[in-house]
Order: sequence, then C-alpha cells, then structure tokens
Amino acid sequence: MKSIETVGVVGAGTMGSAIAQHFIMKGLPVILVDQKQEFLERGVGYIRESLGEALQRGLIDQQAFDQILGRLHCTTEQSELIEADLVVEAIFENLEVKKGLFAELEKVVSAECILASNTSSFLISEIAADLQTPERVVGVHYFYHAAKNKLVELIPGEKSAPEIVSALENFYTYYDKTPILVKDAPGFAVNRFFVPWLNEAARLYEEGFGSIAFIDKLACEVFGVGMGPFALMNATGVPIAMHAADGLASELHKFYAPAKVLCQQVKAKQDWNVEDTQHLNNGFDQAEVVTRRLVGASLGVAAQMVSEGVINATSTDLGARAGLRWPMGPFELLEKMGVAKVKEMVESVFSVWALPLPACLADPAKTQSLSLNWVTTEVVGECGFIVFDLPDRLNPLGEQVMKQLDRSVDELNARPDISKIFIHGKGKAFVAGADIKFFLDALDADDLPRIQTFTEFGQQVLNKISTSDKATYAYLDGLALGGGLELSLACDYRIGTRKSVLAFPETGIGIYPGLGGTQRASRLIGIARAKQLIASGQFINAKKAYGFGLVDAVIEPVFDWRELADFSLDKAQAGRIEETAEEQEFAEFDGDFSHPLLAREGFEKMAKGITRKAPIAMKKAMSLIDQGFAMDLQDGMQLELDGLKSIFATQDARTGLASILSGQKPTYIGK
Repeated sequence: MKSIETVGVVGAGTMGSAIAQHFIMKGLPVILVDQKQEFLERGVGYIRESLGEALQRGLIDQQAFDQILGRLHCTTEQSELIEADLVVEAIFENLEVKKGLFAELEKVVSAECILASNTSSFLISEIAADLQTPERVVGVHYFYHAAKNKLVELIPGEKSAPEIVSALENFYTYYDKTPILVKDAPGFAVNRFFVPWLNEAARLYEEGFGSIAFIDKLACEVFGVGMGPFALMNATGVPIAMHAADGLASELHKFYAPAKVLCQQVKAKQDWNVEDTQHLNNGFDQAEVVTRRLVGASLGVAAQMVSEGVINATSTDLGARAGLRWPMGPFELLEKMGVAKVKEMVESVFSVWALPLPACLADPAKTQSLSLNWVTTEVVGECGFIVFDLPDRLNPLGEQVMKQLDRSVDELNARPDISKIFIHGKGKAFVAGADIKFFLDALDADDLPRIQTFTEFGQQVLNKISTSDKATYAYLDGLALGGGLELSLACDYRIGTRKSVLAFPETGIGIYPGLGGTQRASRLIGIARAKQLIASGQFINAKKAYGFGLVDAVIEPVFDWRELADFSLDKAQAGRIEETAEEQEFAEFDGDFSHPLLAREGFEKMAKGITRKAPIAMKKAMSLIDQGFAMDLQDGMQLELDGLKSIFATQDARTGLASILSGQKPTYIGK
C-alpha cells in the first residue's frame, strides 16, 4: 500500500485549518482546498495565529514558523488533490453536500488516495453509500483544537478496507496522534457519553437540584476534571452542545434530547453564568442527586457502547483522557467507585427513560468487558509482542500495569510457537518510569508495605523476562526512564531510535532505582558508567547509549511496530566504545557531595547537577552498585529491596516525588 506523503484537506474553517496545521507541523506538505480565496485566507489566518502563539512562547523560532507555513499550499481547485495520498474532508455538517463532495473527490484523486471524513454527525457508511470505491472511505473524527488535541476517532464504514484502516491507525500514531478505533454508530464514542454528561447537568439545573456553580463544582470533584459541564459548554460553544444532543436524540433515544433550559440558553445567545448560585423551581443543592445522575448518565452510556460493541472500555477511557483531558475515563472511575454502586446509579437514571440496563452491567458474566487492558499481547509469526497502551500517561508502571505485564509475560513464555518477544510502548514513551501517584498515595496512607510489595513483585516480573527462553527485545522508541529503563535492562537486547531518551532520574526525586537498575546497569555497562548515569540522572540519546553499550542497535522508527517481527540481533553491544579516563573516575564515586571527583576542573556542570540531588538517595544508590557488583545478581537485587522502606520513609523522597506532580524544583535537606 502506498505511503502517505502528501495530505489534502477540504474546508479551511476552524477545524479544517487546524487539521492542516497538525500535518504541516509534522513535516508533511498539505494541499488546503476551499471554494473561495477569502475562505482560504481566513483559514491561513487561523494557522498563523496559532503558530504565532507558539512563536511567542518560544516553542518554535521564526525559521521554523516560515518552514511550517511553507509546507501549506492553498487552492480553490479540487483537481490539485491529484497529488494527495490522503484527503480529509472538513466542511460543514450537511449529509447531501458531503456525499456530493465525495463523489467529486472520487473523480479527481488518484486511485490509491484514501478519502476521510471529519464528520461528527453522520455515519461513514451513509457518506460512502453511492461511491464507486467506498472501501477507501474512513471516518477520522478530530477534537478541538485539532492541531493540539491528540485524539482522533478512527471509524471504518461498512465497506472500509481493513488494510486502509490499519494504515491510517499507524499513520496517525506515527505523527503523534492518539487514534482509537470506533464502530460506525451515532455519536461515535466520546461525544456519545460526553454530551449526556453536559445535558444531564443542564437537566439537573432545570429541575432545581443545584445551581450552575454547585453542579460545576461537584462535577469537578467527582470526575476529577478542571472544568465543569457549564464552563465546558461555554468554552466549546453552548449551541454545539444543543445540536449534538439533538443529533443523538434523533438517531438513538429521547433520553439524549437537549434540556429545555439548554435550548433557551441557545435561543438567548448567551453563555452560562458559571458563578450563578441561584436555583430554578425553588430548588436547593443536592449533592447525592447530582452525583448519581451525572455518573449514571455518562457511565451508563459508556457501558451501553461497550455492550453494543461500538468500542472497548480501554479505548473509551483513552478517548476521555486524550480528547476531553479527563484525568480518568468512565471505566477507571467505575473501578474506583465499584461496579455495584455504579450499576445502581445507571439503573436509577435509565429507568426513568425506560432504557434497559447495559448488558455489561446487568449480566455478571459480561462484566469482564469493563476491564481496562493497559498491557496487551499480539503474535506475528514467531514473534510475540507485549504492548503498553497508556500513551497519554507515558505508560507508567503501576500496580495494575505490573500485574498485566506479568500476565503477558507468562502468556508469551508459555507459547512454544514463538522464539522472541518484543516489548513496545505506544505514544511518546516506551515506559517513562513508575507511577508517581501510586507512590505518593501509599506515602499519604502511611503504607510503606504497599510500596515494598509492589517493588518485590516488579522484580519478580522482570526476572521472568531476563530468564525467558525466548530472545527478548525492548523497542525504545521514546522515553525509557527509571523503571522503564530497568524493564529494558531485563531484556536480552535494547533497540534505540532517534526518538529514544534514556535516563535514571531517581536520585533527583529522592529515591534510587529499585527494579534492578543499580545491579543490571553495572553488569551491562560497568560500574563507572552505571554510577555516572544514576548519579547524574543524565538524559542520553540512542547514539550515546549505543556507545555506552546500553543500546544494542539504533534503527529508524518503524511505521508499524509489527514490522519488528522480522528484526533480530545476534550480537549485543556492537557499538560499545571504551570508557574514557574521565568516565573511569566515576567508579570511585561514593555519593558524597564532598568527593574530590566533584571538584575536578571541567566537571563543574555535572557536579552542579549531582549536588542538587537527594544526598541520602545518592549515597545509597552508589553503595548498592558497589556492594551488589561483588554479589550474585539476585543477592544484589535483594539489597535494593532491603533498603526500600528506609529510602521511601525519608522526607526527601516525599519532597522529590511530589515535585514531579507539582512541577516545582525540590530542595533536599538530607533527611
């Protein structure tokens, strides 16, 4: 199948221009088409304004600004789309007009060109119904602001070719979007549960169960979001919420119909007053009712979608996090609140509208479909893949993820038909370390044994990888930090790309590597380099890691990670170079900030960085490397575990871990 090298976008409005902006920012030439030159000029203005903000913030310089815009070609002639490999339609929502446009596009684009619609209102199968080649038509539903928002709903129509859908999924992933696969159904996925959340808030206000200010505040608390439903409607446009609800009601059920007060607000052409504490219908604030109905409406619809096969639970949550910026999706919230409690809430809302309880809530045998699968497996030929699927969170190692990793390793280790295993992380990270919030939650609960148990289990899982009879590979196409780098060290081989970033940041956040980092690193690259990396927390690229012997090969990022099934290595550390005299001096560093090494001429920059780190963690990490190197590997690993509770009990550990979430620089006191 032909690669996508040039993109066409039809429609230079707010959405179309933002779609075009994303592609030109990623280095792809774009042909932007609209009916009139003035529409194109307005669209380019939107792009210039957005890029101008990036320029002012120092995210790009003037040269990059000019280069990005230089990739954009604007025209009123559809015939110029003959050069495009993908054309995305982003015109106004009118089914007949869209169908007519696609009929025209089919005549002017190349035979290999993929045709995509950004519709939010119509089924892809309807748009493609009268075309000669409906198999090349797919839905690609973006979310505002399309140049910045990661989410793209990928919707195959009834006749969409699977290979085209797969190619688009890889294409969007490669160019830093987060695609989720959704069935061709009304509202697709995210809007179908999000719009009822907005609408139910309006109903609650209308019925007197809370003021606008109260409902927004409670919604933020219950769902953990930064903006409540009324504030969000103001941000995205109150009429959009009403029209979306109308569309869902016409296709699905009257439950989705917009609240009267929402329609009145649109008619009045006003935003909501989010500070309004007044009540309609002589009502008063009722937290239980507001919570029950907001949860019941949104999570009920989410469960309904899963029961209908529109989308799976994992992708639903990813859509909520990536597209709506919710900190947790509907099904993670369901896990937190408990299935039984949520079932009652959904039942109380759905029964009013004579809606059946979703099968995955009603039937205990089907509740498994509500499970979140953040680590999955796939087999291609003789190669097994373990894939981390929390791209928006940078694939952190938490309790649930570690359990799923363990299950995945066991599953592939037990298969006699595979000879190698690749571990890969979706998005910008392989694995960007442990779940910091997990550590802080345990510290807040004064539950150090929980951290101990997690780390012990993590070491056991990594040992299963290191002792596997399969050849194990870590594909480091992104961030491999802390626990992620430790995971890769348990593999036989590490494959880097130009996107690789490797580091041990632990001593900078008050702790030390506890999943074997102080032990496997020294055995792989030597004591001196292991100490240098762990003491400095230095971020290194694949080229430097290759010279260290930390990475065994450096390749171009693959378009589809399944291509790695044909990749193999027969030699480790092929690029390792000898340690320099300066590097060798690190072998004597004991973690004390008064050590002569830190006063050496020409070493000022690294010394400055090292002395800003947590002193207790630094000494402990260096000691673990020295002590463990003289022992059997497993005895060295036990040393890490033996010191775990004492390091996490320090004030410095809490300070350092908290700094990750707060974004503030930590100050350590050595306690």
